[in-house]
Amino acid sequence: MVSDLELLRSSERDLVWFNENSQILRDKFAEQIVAIKDKSIVGNARNIKILLKILKEKGVDESEVLIESLAPSNEIIIL
Repeated sequence: MVSDLELLRSSERDLVWFNENSQILRDKFAEQIVAIKDKSIVGNARNIKILLKILKEKGVDESEVLIESLAPSNEIIIL
């Protein structure tokens, strides 16, 4: 089991990676939800229920991944 501090650090690294690669990811996984672990996509699906099932089938602990939703690649997002 991963410590809370290591999980936080890992999530932060994955979030930075996600933000740096968001356009590439939006082009490939538009309108999907992705699970990220160690700077890579470990699962993707159109809804969270299916994504969680995929992670379970792969033996990936859902509490140890960063889950993000991707808008269509041609959509502008204002934060």
